[in-house]
Amino acid sequence: MIMRKDFYLLLLLLMSIVPVKAAYQPQYSVAGFYPLEHTGREVYSMNPAWRFYKGSAPEAYRVDFNDDNWAVVSLPDGIEYLPTEASGCINYQGEVWYRKHFTPDNSLKGKKLFLHFEAIMGKSKVWINGQLINEHFGGFLPVIADITPYVTFEKENVIAVCADNSDDPSYPPGKAQDVLDFTYCGGIYRDCWLIAHNDVYITDPNYENQVAGGGLFVAFDKVSEQTADILLNIQVRNDRKQSFNGRVVYELLDANAEKVGEATHKLSVGKQKAAVVANKIRISDPHLWSPDSPYLYQLHVYVQDNHGNTIDGYKRRIGVRSIEFKGKDGFWLNGKPYDAPLIGANRHQDFAVVGNALSNSMHWRDAKKLRDAGLKVIRNAHYPQDPAFMDACDELGLFVIVNTPGWQFWNEAP
Repeated sequence: MIMRKDFYLLLLLLMSIVPVKAAYQPQYSVAGFYPLEHTGREVYSMNPAWRFYKGSAPEAYRVDFNDDNWAVVSLPDGIEYLPTEASGCINYQGEVWYRKHFTPDNSLKGKKLFLHFEAIMGKSKVWINGQLINEHFGGFLPVIADITPYVTFEKENVIAVCADNSDDPSYPPGKAQDVLDFTYCGGIYRDCWLIAHNDVYITDPNYENQVAGGGLFVAFDKVSEQTADILLNIQVRNDRKQSFNGRVVYELLDANAEKVGEATHKLSVGKQKAAVVANKIRISDPHLWSPDSPYLYQLHVYVQDNHGNTIDGYKRRIGVRSIEFKGKDGFWLNGKPYDAPLIGANRHQDFAVVGNALSNSMHWRDAKKLRDAGLKVIRNAHYPQDPAFMDACDELGLFVIVNTPGWQFWNEAP
């Protein structure tokens, strides 16, 4: 008979001999990319410690406004806790205010500084140190502001945000909440980031606000089991007072971090201007993405000067694939008829109690549950959803139909 003390000693001995597999940790993008070391680009979470007030506070944008009595919350924040069955018309609708006090590190001096909210629900305004820097209509796309000219060092700065999710046809979904089948809870309900980089940089497509422009666009052509072309289109902005000459360098790494492709393109950008350059990487024997084999490559992107110094850069996870609908021939994936039914579901971004303010891990868990149930396609109902959910679908093998953020309503106003 093994006594209790002997059992624990034996257990400890076995644990020291048998390697314990570490728990899997999902990867989440930040502000639309994955950080890459030694590129001059850094990302900081701005989620912790915001002062919060529910109601009207028209003077709260001022630096000298006293918010000592406001509640303290961290993002994502959904304003309130809701009943487990809160499908609509129960949540608060109206103005809310957030204020964040911060002192930037001196290492950020000389950097371009962008504030990136993944989403703020409704009609929103963002101030820093009393200056209005952005106004946004909508609750499902990023709100981004260049705060470089307004940040002061060696003293406290104040970010103020007003958000209003009252019924209003001027922002999607447009229809009043009591005639919808879902709830658009208010507040800053997704992550917020501070991005610091040099004054020559890869742009953000949401900030640039150009049709089919801005940032890094990746597409695929001539996809087969033998070869595939990765098409690359990138916009780089130069905020210097002199022109910039250099190059854009792409490195494609497989799942084992082995380089399997690369491309380089010369870059010339006039002062205070942006330039767009296109390139292509052809790979042989590609690992093609599919629901049953959701293989992801790592695409490293570098902006370098003529001396080979990296000025900016980041990485993107990409799945090489081609998708076609061929009428009566049905759905084709990677140049072949898809031999299984596309069974899927709709998915809303809410959860019991917390409303829309889900953590990244909760988004990932939803995707995992859907995939484990045998589903292979998800319709984002009825709006673009959190980047963490999209990252999970790429990683776990889910097709996604991304809806525009409306529900049987179109506003005639521009």
